[in-house]
Amino acid sequence: MILRFGDYSREATFDADVVVVGTGAGGAVVGAELAEAGLNVAFVEEGGWHDTASFNPYMTESIPRLYRDAGVAAILGTPNIPFVEGRCVGGSTVVNGAMTWRTPEDVLDGWFKSTGASELSPHGMEPYFERVETAISAKHHLDLAIGGDARIMVQGARKMGWKVEVNRRNQDTCVGTNNCVLGCPTGAKQSTLVAYMPRAMKAGARCLTEVRIEELIIENGRCVGVKGRAIDPRTRKASTPVTVRARAVVVACGAVQTPVLLEKHKVGRPSGLCGKNFTCHPNVKVMALYPFEVRSWQGMSQYAQIREFHDEGIVLAENFIPPGLLAAHLPFHGKEAWELMQQYDNIVLSGALVEDSTTGTVRRGPMGMAVPRYDITVQDHARFKKGARLLAEMHFAMGAKRVFLPFSNLPWIDKVDDLKRIEETQKKRNTLELFTVHMMGTACMGSDAQRSVIDLNGQIWDLPGCYVADASIFPTAVGVNPQVTIMAMATRIGERLAATLAKA
Repeated sequence: MILRFGDYSREATFDADVVVVGTGAGGAVVGAELAEAGLNVAFVEEGGWHDTASFNPYMTESIPRLYRDAGVAAILGTPNIPFVEGRCVGGSTVVNGAMTWRTPEDVLDGWFKSTGASELSPHGMEPYFERVETAISAKHHLDLAIGGDARIMVQGARKMGWKVEVNRRNQDTCVGTNNCVLGCPTGAKQSTLVAYMPRAMKAGARCLTEVRIEELIIENGRCVGVKGRAIDPRTRKASTPVTVRARAVVVACGAVQTPVLLEKHKVGRPSGLCGKNFTCHPNVKVMALYPFEVRSWQGMSQYAQIREFHDEGIVLAENFIPPGLLAAHLPFHGKEAWELMQQYDNIVLSGALVEDSTTGTVRRGPMGMAVPRYDITVQDHARFKKGARLLAEMHFAMGAKRVFLPFSNLPWIDKVDDLKRIEETQKKRNTLELFTVHMMGTACMGSDAQRSVIDLNGQIWDLPGCYVADASIFPTAVGVNPQVTIMAMATRIGERLAATLAKA
Protein backbone atom coordinates (compact mmCIF):
# COMPACT_ATOMS: atom_id res chain seq x y z
CA MET A 1 0.00 0.00 0.00
CA ILE A 2 1.33 3.43 -1.01
CA LEU A 3 -0.16 6.47 0.72
CA ARG A 4 0.11 10.01 -0.61
CA PHE A 5 -0.62 13.53 0.65
CA GLY A 6 -4.37 13.41 0.10
CA ASP A 7 -4.79 10.10 1.92
CA TYR A 8 -3.94 11.46 5.37
CA SER A 9 -7.14 13.46 5.61
CA ARG A 10 -8.88 10.08 5.98
CA GLU A 11 -6.31 8.18 8.07
CA ALA A 12 -3.35 9.67 9.89
CA THR A 13 -2.53 7.24 12.72
CA PHE A 14 -0.78 3.95 11.99
CA ASP A 15 0.70 0.98 13.83
CA ALA A 16 3.55 -1.31 12.77
CA ASP A 17 6.21 -3.63 14.12
CA VAL A 18 8.87 -1.33 12.68
CA VAL A 19 8.66 2.17 11.23
CA VAL A 20 11.53 3.07 8.90
CA VAL A 21 12.14 6.77 8.27
CA GLY A 22 13.68 7.09 4.82
CA THR A 23 13.77 4.88 1.72
CA GLY A 24 17.28 5.38 0.39
CA ALA A 25 20.31 3.09 0.48
CA GLY A 26 19.82 2.48 4.22
CA GLY A 27 16.08 2.68 4.84
CA ALA A 28 14.81 0.66 1.87
CA VAL A 29 17.34 -2.09 2.49
CA VAL A 30 16.69 -2.49 6.21
CA GLY A 31 12.94 -2.26 5.62
CA ALA A 32 12.99 -4.94 2.93
CA GLU A 33 15.00 -7.25 5.20
CA LEU A 34 12.48 -6.77 8.02
CA ALA A 35 9.40 -7.15 5.81
CA GLU A 36 10.73 -10.35 4.27
CA ALA A 37 11.37 -11.65 7.80
CA GLY A 38 7.61 -11.42 8.34
CA LEU A 39 7.44 -8.14 10.25
CA ASN A 40 4.86 -5.42 9.70
CA VAL A 41 6.91 -2.54 8.23
CA ALA A 42 5.80 1.03 7.60
CA PHE A 43 8.14 3.26 5.61
CA VAL A 44 7.84 7.02 5.95
CA GLU A 45 9.30 9.14 3.14
CA GLU A 46 9.24 12.92 2.86
CA GLY A 47 9.29 12.82 -0.93
CA GLY A 48 6.96 11.15 -3.39
CA TRP A 49 6.86 7.76 -5.09
CA HIS A 50 7.85 8.46 -8.71
CA ASP A 51 7.70 5.56 -11.14
CA THR A 52 10.43 4.94 -13.69
CA ALA A 53 8.14 6.11 -16.49
CA SER A 54 8.03 9.59 -14.93
CA PHE A 55 11.79 10.23 -15.12
CA ASN A 56 12.86 12.68 -17.79
CA PRO A 57 15.68 15.14 -18.66
CA TYR A 58 13.70 18.28 -17.82
CA MET A 59 15.48 19.91 -14.89
CA THR A 60 12.78 22.36 -13.86
CA GLU A 61 10.43 19.45 -13.31
CA SER A 62 12.84 16.80 -12.05
CA ILE A 63 15.04 18.65 -9.57
CA PRO A 64 12.29 20.09 -7.33
CA ARG A 65 10.53 16.75 -7.03
CA LEU A 66 13.60 14.50 -6.64
CA TYR A 67 16.03 16.65 -4.62
CA ARG A 68 15.84 18.19 -1.17
CA ASP A 69 15.82 22.00 -1.32
CA ALA A 70 16.02 21.79 -5.13
CA GLY A 71 19.70 20.85 -4.78
CA VAL A 72 20.91 24.24 -3.51
CA ALA A 73 22.04 23.40 0.04
CA ALA A 74 25.58 24.11 1.25
CA ILE A 75 27.97 22.98 3.95
CA LEU A 76 29.31 26.09 5.68
CA GLY A 77 33.05 26.44 6.00
CA THR A 78 36.25 27.46 4.25
CA PRO A 79 35.25 27.15 1.50
CA ASN A 80 31.49 26.56 1.50
CA ILE A 81 30.63 23.24 -0.14
CA PRO A 82 27.37 22.82 -2.09
CA PHE A 83 25.78 19.39 -1.64
CA VAL A 84 22.68 17.52 -2.78
CA GLU A 85 20.40 14.90 -1.22
CA GLY A 86 17.64 12.91 -2.86
CA ARG A 87 14.12 13.45 -1.51
CA CYS A 88 11.91 10.78 -3.05
CA VAL A 89 11.22 7.08 -2.63
CA GLY A 90 14.63 5.60 -3.29
CA GLY A 91 16.38 8.68 -1.90
CA SER A 92 19.78 9.50 -3.33
CA THR A 93 20.01 6.08 -5.02
CA VAL A 94 17.52 7.44 -7.59
CA VAL A 95 19.80 10.34 -8.55
CA ASN A 96 23.33 9.02 -7.90
CA GLY A 97 25.94 7.70 -10.32
CA ALA A 98 25.30 4.03 -9.43
CA MET A 99 28.83 3.24 -8.19
CA THR A 100 29.15 -0.09 -6.36
CA TRP A 101 32.56 0.06 -4.71
CA ARG A 102 32.94 -2.05 -1.60
CA THR A 103 34.40 -0.51 1.54
CA PRO A 104 38.20 -0.76 1.14
CA GLU A 105 39.74 -3.49 3.27
CA ASP A 106 42.04 -1.08 5.09
CA VAL A 107 38.97 0.93 6.19
CA LEU A 108 37.23 -2.20 7.46
CA ASP A 109 40.41 -3.28 9.23
CA GLY A 110 40.38 0.10 10.98
CA TRP A 111 36.74 -0.37 12.03
CA PHE A 112 37.55 -3.84 13.32
CA LYS A 113 40.49 -2.55 15.36
CA SER A 114 38.61 0.43 16.79
CA THR A 115 35.51 -1.55 17.77
CA GLY A 116 36.91 -5.03 18.39
CA ALA A 117 34.00 -6.34 16.30
CA SER A 118 35.14 -9.04 13.88
CA GLU A 119 31.83 -8.72 12.02
CA LEU A 120 33.03 -5.34 10.73
CA SER A 121 36.24 -6.84 9.32
CA PRO A 122 36.59 -7.63 5.61
CA HIS A 123 35.80 -11.27 6.29
CA GLY A 124 32.81 -10.41 8.48
CA MET A 125 31.31 -8.02 5.92
CA GLU A 126 31.89 -10.28 2.91
CA PRO A 127 28.49 -12.07 2.98
CA TYR A 128 26.63 -8.75 3.26
CA PHE A 129 28.49 -7.29 0.29
CA GLU A 130 27.64 -10.39 -1.73
CA ARG A 131 23.95 -10.18 -0.86
CA VAL A 132 23.77 -6.51 -1.77
CA GLU A 133 25.70 -6.86 -5.02
CA THR A 134 23.37 -9.65 -6.13
CA ALA A 135 20.28 -7.64 -5.19
CA ILE A 136 21.36 -4.52 -7.10
CA SER A 137 22.93 -6.29 -10.08
CA ALA A 138 26.42 -4.86 -9.57
CA LYS A 139 28.38 -5.53 -12.76
CA HIS A 140 30.26 -4.05 -15.68
CA HIS A 141 28.55 -2.43 -18.64
CA LEU A 142 27.77 -3.44 -22.16
CA ASP A 143 30.17 -1.85 -24.66
CA LEU A 144 27.29 0.00 -26.30
CA ALA A 145 26.80 2.06 -23.13
CA ILE A 146 30.34 3.49 -23.11
CA GLY A 147 30.45 7.16 -24.10
CA GLY A 148 33.10 9.32 -25.72
CA ASP A 149 34.09 11.07 -22.49
CA ALA A 150 34.71 7.71 -20.82
CA ARG A 151 36.96 6.63 -23.67
CA ILE A 152 38.93 9.89 -23.45
CA MET A 153 39.40 9.43 -19.70
CA VAL A 154 40.56 5.82 -20.04
CA GLN A 155 42.83 6.52 -23.01
CA GLY A 156 44.16 9.62 -21.27
CA ALA A 157 44.99 7.72 -18.10
CA ARG A 158 46.82 5.06 -20.06
CA LYS A 159 48.70 7.69 -22.03
CA MET A 160 49.84 9.22 -18.73
CA GLY A 161 50.80 5.80 -17.39
CA TRP A 162 48.14 5.82 -14.66
CA LYS A 163 46.23 2.92 -13.21
CA VAL A 164 42.57 2.93 -14.23
CA GLU A 165 39.76 0.62 -13.12
CA VAL A 166 36.43 0.09 -14.84
CA ASN A 167 33.54 0.60 -12.44
CA ARG A 168 30.92 -1.92 -11.60
CA ARG A 169 27.58 -0.16 -11.31
CA ASN A 170 24.16 -1.24 -10.04
CA GLN A 171 22.57 -1.61 -13.44
CA ASP A 172 20.82 -4.17 -15.58
CA THR A 173 21.28 -3.57 -19.31
CA CYS A 174 22.12 0.13 -19.09
CA VAL A 175 22.05 1.65 -22.58
CA GLY A 176 23.76 4.90 -21.64
CA THR A 177 21.03 7.54 -21.57
CA ASN A 178 23.20 9.49 -19.08
CA ASN A 179 20.16 10.73 -17.17
CA CYS A 180 21.36 9.23 -13.87
CA VAL A 181 21.13 12.48 -11.89
CA LEU A 182 17.48 13.00 -12.88
CA GLY A 183 16.31 9.40 -12.49
CA CYS A 184 16.96 6.48 -14.85
CA PRO A 185 14.22 6.56 -17.53
CA THR A 186 14.72 2.91 -18.54
CA GLY A 187 14.77 1.33 -15.07
CA ALA A 188 18.25 -0.05 -15.74
CA LYS A 189 19.76 1.59 -12.67
CA GLN A 190 18.91 -0.66 -9.74
CA SER A 191 18.14 2.05 -7.22
CA THR A 192 16.29 1.03 -4.09
CA LEU A 193 13.13 2.25 -5.85
CA VAL A 194 13.68 -0.60 -8.31
CA ALA A 195 15.64 -3.23 -6.37
CA TYR A 196 14.40 -3.11 -2.76
CA MET A 197 11.11 -1.24 -2.36
CA PRO A 198 9.14 -3.66 -4.61
CA ARG A 199 10.47 -6.54 -2.50
CA ALA A 200 9.35 -4.85 0.69
CA MET A 201 5.93 -4.00 -0.71
CA LYS A 202 5.44 -7.56 -1.98
CA ALA A 203 6.18 -8.76 1.56
CA GLY A 204 3.39 -6.55 2.91
CA ALA A 205 5.12 -3.29 3.80
CA ARG A 206 3.33 0.06 3.57
CA CYS A 207 4.91 3.26 2.31
CA LEU A 208 3.70 6.60 3.68
CA THR A 209 5.00 9.11 1.17
CA GLU A 210 4.96 12.92 1.41
CA VAL A 211 5.31 12.93 5.20
CA ARG A 212 8.07 14.81 7.03
CA ILE A 213 8.94 13.28 10.40
CA GLU A 214 9.50 15.98 13.03
CA GLU A 215 9.98 14.04 16.26
CA LEU A 216 10.32 10.66 17.90
CA ILE A 217 7.74 9.30 20.31
CA ILE A 218 9.51 8.39 23.56
CA GLU A 219 7.68 6.72 26.45
CA ASN A 220 9.33 5.49 29.65
CA GLY A 221 12.75 6.00 28.10
CA ARG A 222 11.99 3.93 24.99
CA CYS A 223 11.33 5.01 21.39
CA VAL A 224 7.89 3.75 20.35
CA GLY A 225 7.14 5.68 17.17
CA VAL A 226 7.38 8.90 15.19
CA LYS A 227 5.30 12.00 14.56
CA GLY A 228 5.28 14.25 11.52
CA ARG A 229 3.13 16.16 9.11
CA ALA A 230 1.88 15.53 5.60
CA ILE A 231 3.68 17.72 3.03
CA ASP A 232 1.85 19.13 0.02
CA PRO A 233 4.05 18.04 -2.92
CA ARG A 234 3.21 21.19 -4.86
CA THR A 235 3.56 23.93 -2.23
CA ARG A 236 5.83 22.04 0.23
CA LYS A 237 3.62 23.27 3.07
CA ALA A 238 3.01 21.02 6.07
CA SER A 239 -0.56 20.15 7.01
CA THR A 240 -2.15 17.03 8.58
CA PRO A 241 -0.32 15.57 11.62
CA VAL A 242 0.69 11.93 11.03
CA THR A 243 1.64 9.44 13.76
CA VAL A 244 3.16 5.97 13.42
CA ARG A 245 3.59 3.83 16.53
CA ALA A 246 5.88 0.79 16.42
CA ARG A 247 7.88 -1.71 18.44
CA ALA A 248 11.07 -0.30 16.90
CA VAL A 249 12.04 2.80 14.94
CA VAL A 250 14.77 2.90 12.28
CA VAL A 251 16.05 6.36 11.35
CA ALA A 252 17.59 6.39 7.88
CA CYS A 253 17.44 10.03 6.78
CA GLY A 254 21.10 10.39 5.79
CA ALA A 255 24.12 11.84 7.53
CA VAL A 256 22.75 15.40 7.42
CA GLN A 257 19.09 14.93 8.33
CA THR A 258 19.44 12.02 10.79
CA PRO A 259 21.43 13.94 13.44
CA VAL A 260 19.01 16.87 13.16
CA LEU A 261 16.13 14.58 14.15
CA LEU A 262 18.12 12.88 16.90
CA GLU A 263 19.54 16.10 18.35
CA LYS A 264 16.02 17.31 19.06
CA HIS A 265 15.85 14.55 21.67
CA LYS A 266 19.43 15.00 22.93
CA VAL A 267 20.47 11.42 22.24
CA GLY A 268 24.07 10.20 22.19
CA ARG A 269 24.78 11.81 25.53
CA PRO A 270 27.36 9.25 26.74
CA SER A 271 29.74 10.14 23.90
CA GLY A 272 28.47 13.58 22.87
CA LEU A 273 29.15 12.55 19.28
CA CYS A 274 25.72 12.92 17.72
CA GLY A 275 26.16 15.40 14.87
CA LYS A 276 29.95 15.21 15.10
CA ASN A 277 32.47 13.14 13.12
CA PHE A 278 30.93 14.53 9.89
CA THR A 279 32.84 13.66 6.72
CA CYS A 280 31.88 14.44 3.14
CA HIS A 281 34.44 13.42 0.46
CA PRO A 282 34.66 16.87 -1.16
CA ASN A 283 35.56 16.98 -4.83
CA VAL A 284 36.58 19.49 -7.49
CA LYS A 285 35.48 19.60 -11.11
CA VAL A 286 37.76 20.12 -14.09
CA MET A 287 36.05 20.72 -17.44
CA ALA A 288 37.83 20.36 -20.77
CA LEU A 289 36.83 21.80 -24.14
CA TYR A 290 38.01 19.72 -27.10
CA PRO A 291 38.34 20.82 -30.76
CA PHE A 292 36.20 17.85 -31.84
CA GLU A 293 32.87 16.29 -30.90
CA VAL A 294 32.88 13.99 -27.88
CA ARG A 295 29.11 13.83 -27.25
CA SER A 296 29.59 13.13 -23.54
CA TRP A 297 25.82 13.11 -23.09
CA GLN A 298 25.74 9.76 -24.89
CA GLY A 299 26.82 6.86 -22.72
CA MET A 300 26.66 6.07 -19.03
CA SER A 301 27.99 8.25 -16.26
CA GLN A 302 31.27 7.32 -14.57
CA TYR A 303 32.47 4.36 -16.61
CA ALA A 304 35.84 4.15 -14.84
CA GLN A 305 37.97 5.68 -12.11
CA ILE A 306 41.65 6.60 -12.22
CA ARG A 307 43.06 4.94 -9.08
CA GLU A 308 46.75 5.79 -9.57
CA PHE A 309 46.67 8.27 -6.68
CA HIS A 310 44.26 6.44 -4.38
CA ASP A 311 47.01 5.91 -1.79
CA GLU A 312 47.21 9.70 -1.53
CA GLY A 313 43.43 9.90 -1.07
CA ILE A 314 42.76 11.18 -4.60
CA VAL A 315 40.43 9.50 -7.11
CA LEU A 316 39.91 10.92 -10.62
CA ALA A 317 36.81 10.29 -12.75
CA GLU A 318 34.41 11.67 -15.35
CA ASN A 319 30.79 12.53 -14.64
CA PHE A 320 28.81 14.40 -17.28
CA ILE A 321 25.65 16.34 -16.37
CA PRO A 322 22.67 17.86 -18.22
CA PRO A 323 23.24 21.19 -20.04
CA GLY A 324 21.24 23.28 -17.57
CA LEU A 325 23.30 22.08 -14.62
CA LEU A 326 26.53 22.58 -16.52
CA ALA A 327 25.59 26.11 -17.58
CA ALA A 328 24.74 27.06 -14.01
CA HIS A 329 28.28 26.29 -12.89
CA LEU A 330 30.25 28.07 -15.59
CA PRO A 331 32.69 30.80 -14.46
CA PHE A 332 30.89 33.41 -16.56
CA HIS A 333 27.42 34.35 -17.79
CA GLY A 334 25.67 35.97 -20.74
CA LYS A 335 27.22 35.86 -24.20
CA GLU A 336 30.36 33.97 -23.11
CA ALA A 337 28.31 31.26 -21.44
CA TRP A 338 26.02 30.95 -24.44
CA GLU A 339 28.97 30.61 -26.83
CA LEU A 340 30.54 27.90 -24.69
CA MET A 341 27.27 25.97 -24.29
CA GLN A 342 26.93 25.90 -28.09
CA GLN A 343 30.00 23.63 -27.90
CA TYR A 344 28.31 21.27 -25.41
CA ASP A 345 29.11 18.29 -27.67
CA ASN A 346 32.84 19.05 -27.30
CA ILE A 347 32.96 19.16 -23.49
CA VAL A 348 34.25 16.55 -21.04
CA LEU A 349 33.50 17.03 -17.35
CA SER A 350 35.82 15.34 -14.88
CA GLY A 351 36.54 15.56 -11.18
CA ALA A 352 38.91 14.73 -8.36
CA LEU A 353 37.48 13.26 -5.15
CA VAL A 354 39.63 13.73 -2.05
CA GLU A 355 39.32 11.48 1.00
CA ASP A 356 38.64 13.37 4.23
CA SER A 357 41.54 14.22 6.52
CA THR A 358 39.33 16.04 9.02
CA THR A 359 35.77 16.06 10.33
CA GLY A 360 32.99 18.60 10.73
CA THR A 361 29.63 18.85 12.45
CA VAL A 362 25.91 18.92 11.69
CA ARG A 363 23.81 20.96 14.10
CA ARG A 364 20.10 21.63 14.45
CA GLY A 365 19.52 25.24 13.48
CA PRO A 366 16.58 27.65 13.35
CA MET A 367 13.22 26.00 12.59
CA GLY A 368 14.86 22.59 12.82
CA MET A 369 17.07 23.16 9.76
CA ALA A 370 20.29 21.21 9.33
CA VAL A 371 23.43 23.34 9.62
CA PRO A 372 26.49 21.38 8.42
CA ARG A 373 29.96 22.83 9.06
CA TYR A 374 33.22 21.58 7.57
CA ASP A 375 36.57 23.27 6.92
CA ILE A 376 39.11 21.65 4.61
CA THR A 377 42.68 21.35 5.88
CA VAL A 378 45.93 22.63 4.39
CA GLN A 379 46.66 19.03 3.39
CA ASP A 380 43.29 18.79 1.62
CA HIS A 381 43.93 22.07 -0.19
CA ALA A 382 47.19 20.71 -1.56
CA ARG A 383 45.49 17.51 -2.73
CA PHE A 384 42.68 19.39 -4.48
CA LYS A 385 45.25 21.48 -6.34
CA LYS A 386 47.14 18.33 -7.30
CA GLY A 387 43.98 16.58 -8.48
CA ALA A 388 43.01 19.54 -10.65
CA ARG A 389 46.49 19.80 -12.09
CA LEU A 390 46.64 16.09 -12.93
CA LEU A 391 43.31 16.18 -14.74
CA ALA A 392 44.30 19.30 -16.66
CA GLU A 393 47.59 17.70 -17.73
CA MET A 394 45.75 14.64 -18.97
CA HIS A 395 43.17 16.67 -20.91
CA PHE A 396 45.86 18.74 -22.64
CA ALA A 397 47.71 15.52 -23.46
CA MET A 398 44.51 14.27 -25.13
CA GLY A 399 44.19 17.43 -27.23
CA ALA A 400 41.94 19.75 -25.21
CA LYS A 401 42.11 23.38 -26.32
CA ARG A 402 40.93 24.89 -23.03
CA VAL A 403 40.61 23.54 -19.48
CA PHE A 404 38.34 25.10 -16.88
CA LEU A 405 39.68 24.90 -13.33
CA PRO A 406 37.93 24.94 -9.92
CA PHE A 407 39.50 28.23 -8.81
CA SER A 408 37.62 31.52 -8.64
CA ASN A 409 40.79 33.50 -9.44
CA LEU A 410 42.03 31.12 -12.14
CA PRO A 411 38.90 29.85 -13.90
CA TRP A 412 40.59 28.50 -17.06
CA ILE A 413 43.86 28.02 -18.88
CA ASP A 414 44.62 27.47 -22.57
CA LYS A 415 47.91 25.58 -22.51
CA VAL A 416 49.72 23.12 -20.30
CA ASP A 417 52.48 25.63 -19.48
CA ASP A 418 49.88 27.72 -17.63
CA LEU A 419 49.52 24.99 -14.97
CA LYS A 420 52.36 26.61 -13.05
CA ARG A 421 49.95 29.42 -12.27
CA ILE A 422 48.03 27.11 -9.92
CA GLU A 423 50.72 27.23 -7.27
CA GLU A 424 51.35 30.90 -7.96
CA THR A 425 47.73 31.93 -7.45
CA GLN A 426 46.14 29.36 -5.12
CA LYS A 427 47.30 30.51 -1.72
CA LYS A 428 43.93 30.64 0.04
CA ARG A 429 41.38 27.87 0.51
CA ASN A 430 38.40 30.16 -0.16
CA THR A 431 39.25 30.47 -3.88
CA LEU A 432 38.49 26.77 -4.31
CA GLU A 433 35.16 25.58 -5.72
CA LEU A 434 34.04 22.28 -4.17
CA PHE A 435 31.02 20.00 -4.32
CA THR A 436 29.91 16.78 -2.62
CA VAL A 437 27.25 14.08 -2.51
CA HIS A 438 28.92 11.75 0.02
CA MET A 439 27.95 12.80 3.54
CA MET A 440 28.86 10.36 6.33
CA GLY A 441 29.56 9.77 9.98
CA THR A 442 27.29 11.83 12.28
CA ALA A 443 25.88 8.94 14.38
CA CYS A 444 28.85 6.60 14.40
CA MET A 445 28.70 2.92 15.33
CA GLY A 446 30.93 1.41 18.00
CA SER A 447 31.32 -1.04 20.86
CA ASP A 448 31.75 1.65 23.54
CA ALA A 449 28.98 4.09 24.50
CA GLN A 450 31.63 6.66 25.39
CA ARG A 451 32.99 6.70 21.84
CA SER A 452 29.97 6.11 19.61
CA VAL A 453 26.29 6.97 19.17
CA ILE A 454 24.93 3.52 18.27
CA ASP A 455 25.93 0.01 19.28
CA LEU A 456 26.95 -2.80 16.96
CA ASN A 457 23.31 -3.73 16.40
CA GLY A 458 22.53 -0.20 15.21
CA GLN A 459 20.60 0.80 18.34
CA ILE A 460 21.21 4.18 19.96
CA TRP A 461 23.02 3.61 23.24
CA ASP A 462 20.78 5.84 25.34
CA LEU A 463 17.47 5.37 23.48
CA PRO A 464 16.30 1.74 23.35
CA GLY A 465 14.02 0.93 20.45
CA CYS A 466 15.60 3.51 18.13
CA TYR A 467 18.03 2.32 15.44
CA VAL A 468 20.03 4.11 12.75
CA ALA A 469 20.81 2.64 9.31
CA ASP A 470 22.37 5.11 6.88
CA ALA A 471 25.76 6.70 6.12
CA SER A 472 25.76 8.51 9.47
CA ILE A 473 26.77 5.25 11.21
CA PHE A 474 30.21 5.02 9.55
CA PRO A 475 33.00 5.21 12.16
CA THR A 476 35.22 6.89 9.55
CA ALA A 477 34.97 8.02 5.92
CA VAL A 478 35.24 5.17 3.43
CA GLY A 479 37.20 6.91 0.66
CA VAL A 480 34.95 5.50 -2.09
CA ASN A 481 31.34 5.96 -3.20
CA PRO A 482 29.44 4.88 -0.06
CA GLN A 483 26.29 3.31 -1.53
CA VAL A 484 27.28 -0.37 -1.14
CA THR A 485 28.73 0.23 2.33
CA ILE A 486 25.42 1.75 3.46
CA MET A 487 23.45 -1.13 1.98
CA ALA A 488 25.68 -3.81 3.49
CA MET A 489 25.54 -2.22 6.95
CA ALA A 490 21.76 -1.82 6.64
CA THR A 491 21.41 -5.48 5.66
CA ARG A 492 23.33 -6.46 8.77
CA ILE A 493 21.27 -4.17 11.02
CA GLY A 494 18.01 -5.43 9.52
CA GLU A 495 19.02 -9.03 10.02
CA ARG A 496 19.86 -8.43 13.68
CA LEU A 497 16.76 -6.37 14.38
CA ALA A 498 14.53 -9.03 12.84
CA ALA A 499 16.10 -11.64 15.12
CA THR A 500 15.65 -9.38 18.18
CA LEU A 501 11.97 -8.70 17.46
CA ALA A 502 11.31 -12.37 16.78
CA LYS A 503 12.43 -13.15 20.34
CA ALA A 504 10.40 -10.37 21.95
